[in-house]
Amino acid sequence: MDGSICTQQAKVVWDKIRADAEQAYDRTSACSFTSFVGYEYTAMAANGRCADSDLLPCWDNAQDNAVPNVPDATTPSASCPSRASCDCPSGQPCIKNFTGNSGADNLHRNVIFRNDDVIDQPISNIEIPLGCGSGTGCTSTPHWPVASPAVMLQGLKDQCINNPQKPRCDVLTIPHNPNMSRGSMFILPDNTPDGLTEAQLRHQLEPLVEITQIKGQSECRFNAKTGMAWTNPPDELCDFENEGFARLGGAAAGYLTADMQNQDTIPPRSYVRNTLENGIKYAAENGINPFQLGFVGALDNHNGTPGQSDAEQYAKSGAHGIESFAVSAEALNERFFLGIETNAGGLAVAWAEENSRDAIFTALKNRETYATSGTRPIVRFFGGPNVPKDICTKGDFAARGYANGVPMGGTLLGPAHTAPRFAISALMDPGWPGHPGTPVQRAQIIKGWVDAGGQTHEAVYDVAGNADKNAATDMVDLRTCTPKGGGMKDLCTVWTDPAFDPTQHAFYYVRILENPSCRWSQFYCNARGVDCSKPMGTCRSEGHASDGRGCSSNAECGGGVCTLPDSYEEFEYRQCCSGIVPQTVQQRAWTSPIWYTPS
Repeated sequence: MDGSICTQQAKVVWDKIRADAEQAYDRTSACSFTSFVGYEYTAMAANGRCADSDLLPCWDNAQDNAVPNVPDATTPSASCPSRASCDCPSGQPCIKNFTGNSGADNLHRNVIFRNDDVIDQPISNIEIPLGCGSGTGCTSTPHWPVASPAVMLQGLKDQCINNPQKPRCDVLTIPHNPNMSRGSMFILPDNTPDGLTEAQLRHQLEPLVEITQIKGQSECRFNAKTGMAWTNPPDELCDFENEGFARLGGAAAGYLTADMQNQDTIPPRSYVRNTLENGIKYAAENGINPFQLGFVGALDNHNGTPGQSDAEQYAKSGAHGIESFAVSAEALNERFFLGIETNAGGLAVAWAEENSRDAIFTALKNRETYATSGTRPIVRFFGGPNVPKDICTKGDFAARGYANGVPMGGTLLGPAHTAPRFAISALMDPGWPGHPGTPVQRAQIIKGWVDAGGQTHEAVYDVAGNADKNAATDMVDLRTCTPKGGGMKDLCTVWTDPAFDPTQHAFYYVRILENPSCRWSQFYCNARGVDCSKPMGTCRSEGHASDGRGCSSNAECGGGVCTLPDSYEEFEYRQCCSGIVPQTVQQRAWTSPIWYTPS
């Protein structure tokens, strides 16, 4: 078969997507709803792993090594006789049997077009796969490194942006779920002409990254149980909605327990903060930043319910249309890929001039966006040496921010004679009737920079508000999930970098933290009537003194049966009351960074 039937069917689906997007788009002056033509590029690679400290993905001459993480006897690659694998620069072998190999490296990207002038047919991983390595079986030209999107991005550019037959066509791609890419999503291009071409393509066509979604957040990582940090210094607030799978589609047997989660099983390249640092380091050396990424959030719940990020609703519906949330206890199983470690998903916010395709697409391309973990705070962020010190007190915050600085997603160009000031405004999620929003606790600025020796650094600054010394359970009523305690309805502050060096590449982004609130899992336990202050069930033992007594097992019922209510199963009660299932969460927002580039 030549694949023509598949191509024809793909065209039918693509035309239907285009028609549906057009039907949904409100072109009247009301601007009530904006839709985009887009699709998902779903590359998902079962790569091997180089058996060295770089942990690069590989496939050439991959071996099914007998001992996990230990290569068998090395055999030279047929394509690169001087190496065990063409894909491993160190010359080390490519191994398939390693800790955390369950599933495949997620390399998915959302492809979004500016308007209805789009390519004739989507470019998929079938027509243009991501870089497949350097072995003899690689059919891409040139032989790009494993996981490189260069050929796919160039294809989009040729068929859309540079296509004279489509003068209005414009496109961008958004890498998503990098936390499950096992570090393959953001491998730095090398310092070669091909590497610089890839860096330029990524800089132009990949302005954003999905920083959070139902299968975990991708900002940064911290393991509170072991103290393992993926940042330096450790950032304990990175212990937030992390998954125990390093790859997409992992099986229960491949789940990484807390003591198995480290920088070998989950490479730092899987996280956005590390990637931003790698990007400015590359820019300092090569003059172009391949990872100048603004932030968006998303659901990815496969339920066809855009914007449904409410924790209480997620406790009812779950993700991917699976029945487990409705009829069984799988929702609370940490080893189930779509179980307890998922979350209700995130949201993307774009500061656009109007609710139209052109305006929103421009905001996306300019990185003037922020992400939330599912709630709806309103956040502004401006930076520059001329940002007024009194911007928070004189009114017209946004107008004065634009007039005197750059917004989130912007770049400050050197030389700078004074340290830039950064202005932050945040309004709490107002909620809706019967569903109160949660007050804002504090604002932080996260800074990353590169020193003269090429070493990357980072720092986290509390710039407004304070960490509450009360326990999370003191900030929310776990039975009703209504907020209690302090917090702020709004905050505004101006901050100046105390360690600014005008010769160093740097980035700054804002993290807004709300007070703790009920996680979806607490809504789940509450909805099933689980009360951890009471025994699991009631003894049913006719004629015995234990009849009607509370119990946790049949052994406590004198030969009778410990009967549970109809509303929950034993596994659900034990999970809800064991401490395994989180009761609270600290929802947050992340603004796109503002970059500083020296002259």
